[in-house]
Amino acid sequence: MTGGREAAAAAGPVGYALAMATKAHRVELQRRMAGLGLYLGQELIIVDVHRNPGTTQADLARRIGIEQPTMARALARMERSGFVRREADPADRRVTRLHLTGRGAAAVAAVEAAWTETDRRATAGLDPAEARELVRLLAAVRTAFGSGGPGGEDG
Repeated sequence: MTGGREAAAAAGPVGYALAMATKAHRVELQRRMAGLGLYLGQELIIVDVHRNPGTTQADLARRIGIEQPTMARALARMERSGFVRREADPADRRVTRLHLTGRGAAAVAAVEAAWTETDRRATAGLDPAEARELVRLLAAVRTAFGSGGPGGEDG
């Protein structure tokens, strides 16, 4: 009798390979983010707010591709941890602007280094041409599912 993994691999080797590669990548990245005091996914917020200081929660959620309630919970946690701060927009007090704190700004370079090192590990067995081909093929898979951009949006 075969187990679930064997059955999944036999039924859809591409899907199984993608799922296992994604799982390995997430485990590695999660380990690296934990070392920075971040939960997986919060690094996206740190880098986005760094690149878009004063952004709104709604714009940030749209760019990253997550729902507003999920973003609100993540930001509350990050605010308690000292990575971000929220400020009322002086022109419209109903609007809240997001900024990195000193701790958040200090984490940007470490997050980007963690991404680079995780990519390096992921492609350690590939030559540069194979790594570029892998990126091209994965983009083709995303396009085939109609999710070319964040949050399942094309583009």
